[in-house]
Amino acid sequence: MVYLEINKKNYNKGKVTLIDKLNNHLKNKNNKLFILFYMEGCGPCNQTRPEWNKLKNVLSNNMLSREDIVIVSIDKDLFGKLKNIKSEPNSFPNMRFITNAGLQDENYEDSDISKKDRTIDSFVEWIKLKSGENNITKSEVPSKQNYTKKQKSNNKTRKMYGGKWSLKYKRSINCKRPKGFSQRQYCKYGRNK
Repeated sequence: MVYLEINKKNYNKGKVTLIDKLNNHLKNKNNKLFILFYMEGCGPCNQTRPEWNKLKNVLSNNMLSREDIVIVSIDKDLFGKLKNIKSEPNSFPNMRFITNAGLQDENYEDSDISKKDRTIDSFVEWIKLKSGENNITKSEVPSKQNYTKKQKSNNKTRKMYGGKWSLKYKRSINCKRPKGFSQRQYCKYGRNK
């Protein structure tokens, strides 16, 4: 797998620039490119880019060893320097799958994956679908936890609901005089769980 992060500061460094490398990958008919076009200062782009950057750490070893997979994040101002791309992105962030030397070009939003939110899980599912790779693991992707713990006291087992608050903090809350909305809600709904 090849991972390229191209922005205005680094695109022209070295004898073979990052833009040249990307154009060479675009020419190859066998390469499968997954490109994120972003715009500096764009709120949704700033939320999507960290999730996109996690791809290099999450994909399986089988995927990492493949040279035909190219994952790119590129600033939209450098679009004019690219070759073999049919149309300019019209919204940002814009994720595309490009293969067959630019003859096949598909937007992320038009793909057949089950959930098209801009999270690492969706990106992994999309790459898995388009590359035909079955050995992509999500084991390193942190999943949302229920934050429940079982506590034994007096030979009873009861569920302790965690979250952000520590058990010490919860025990310090005086439900006769709660301070603020959160403590009132905790005393009203969460104390006896």
